[in-house]
Amino acid sequence: MFIAIKHEIHDPKKFQKCAEEVFPLPDHLHVHHFYPSVNMKEAVCLYEAASIDQLSEYLDQKLGTASTQYYFTVLSEHAIGLPEQVGA
Repeated sequence: MFIAIKHEIHDPKKFQKCAEEVFPLPDHLHVHHFYPSVNMKEAVCLYEAASIDQLSEYLDQKLGTASTQYYFTVLSEHAIGLPEQVGA
């Protein structure tokens, strides 16, 4: 399933350092897009994973207090511009 994430970034420098530790991703997670704002106060990502719990368990631990994540499952039937699924 596709999962979108809105990152509310509290500490841009710490977020960048923590984000580097996210990669390489485990085989069961795949990132398709990462869009940071110009001021690095927020970012939006599109991931593919089996569940929000599986993704949030991994990312929240890696990103720590540098940001707060808000996750939601994408309604693929009504989305525009989704990539091909990797884990299909």
